[in-house]
Amino acid sequence: MTAGVAASLAPGTPQRVLAAANRTAGSALSQGAGDESFWRDVQQQFSVDRAITYLNTSGASPSPRVVTDAVGRELRELEKAPSRRLFVPLAGRMEPVRAELAKLFGCAADEVAITRNATDALNTVLLGIPLKPGDEVLTTTQDYWAMLDALEQRRRRDGIVVTKITLPIAPRGMDDLRQAFERGISPKTKLILVTHPLNLTGQLLPVKQICEIAHRRGIEVIVDGAQAVGQIGVKQADLDCDYFGASLHKWLMAPKETGMLYVKRDKIAKIWPLFPAPDSIKHDDIRRFEAFGTRSPVLLAIGEAVAYNNNLGAQRKEARLRFLTRHWVERLRLLPNVRFHTSFEPGMNAGGIATVEIAGISSAALTEYLWSRHQTVVFDVARRTKEFQGIRITPHLHTTVEELNRFCDAMETVARKGLPTA
Repeated sequence: MTAGVAASLAPGTPQRVLAAANRTAGSALSQGAGDESFWRDVQQQFSVDRAITYLNTSGASPSPRVVTDAVGRELRELEKAPSRRLFVPLAGRMEPVRAELAKLFGCAADEVAITRNATDALNTVLLGIPLKPGDEVLTTTQDYWAMLDALEQRRRRDGIVVTKITLPIAPRGMDDLRQAFERGISPKTKLILVTHPLNLTGQLLPVKQICEIAHRRGIEVIVDGAQAVGQIGVKQADLDCDYFGASLHKWLMAPKETGMLYVKRDKIAKIWPLFPAPDSIKHDDIRRFEAFGTRSPVLLAIGEAVAYNNNLGAQRKEARLRFLTRHWVERLRLLPNVRFHTSFEPGMNAGGIATVEIAGISSAALTEYLWSRHQTVVFDVARRTKEFQGIRITPHLHTTVEELNRFCDAMETVARKGLPTA
């Protein structure tokens, strides 16, 4: 768990949550999360511009040089004979990458498709699962906009019912979230879309409990894990979902435009591909979801990203992400007009994502100010929700403590003096 953070401006709340956070923070430090000499070596493996403070890993992460070097190598080889290197040879070379992704997620290789992003992966299921008029899909108002757009298209096209529940912001326990989903289920519910963690706040969801409730009623569950792979040690057995889609160019630091789709083996045949697959690919072959035309060989560099993450170790990496978040949160929590929309109760957040608001300050204006005056990249959550505003801060392994300090300096100035008028 990351630093203690107030879910509101109530004076007594920060101290209670901070005490719980610091207990876990001590454990993180003992694992080397705060060993700056070690992490300085890691930071130097990224070709980033240190004039820019990049705090939007949830959008896309810089890749380490071992990955970008692999991308460059594959592109140079491609240009020697594009038509001979682009098609059939690539297909065979993707199999070791598929096997590594399957191992990472804890499933069989023949249940993993390699996609261009999480949107491709999730839309394959949302648009391809058989549903008839009146069938219901249950989701939330905080799910990712592209997935909600896909469901809206099916509503208009196929006459399905899309039910969106409202989740509590920064809840204290998983029971509130589980109960919200359970209350939302109706006799017509056929599919539940769960995002884990929520991209706007880093909130984790009780996915396995939701899946247990759903499966008892004959309902399938698809998990949007765009923010999961590479940030938290997520495994299929820990979720027990039927479908799972993820981006690999975020926390895994794989090449841009890479993603993965997991489909339980016995459900592959019933899902219509996003792009028509040739008859040569059997209906129960996971590769039927990869037939979207010309494929770039940069996909092969996914293997380098998986190896890089494996070498660092999932626990060490997660501890570092929590340490970085704790660092900036502990500074800003002391300001009386700062509030957080991320829950920092034990086991409630992903670790690398936290959303903060300065009361009375437009998050859109704050985002622009941080970029134009301080060359700091953050994300304005008000672009994607009307339920709250704030900026989402997502550091990663390339981030230095000094960069976080500069971000905090800028935020403290705005919190005390407001945004400059000119």
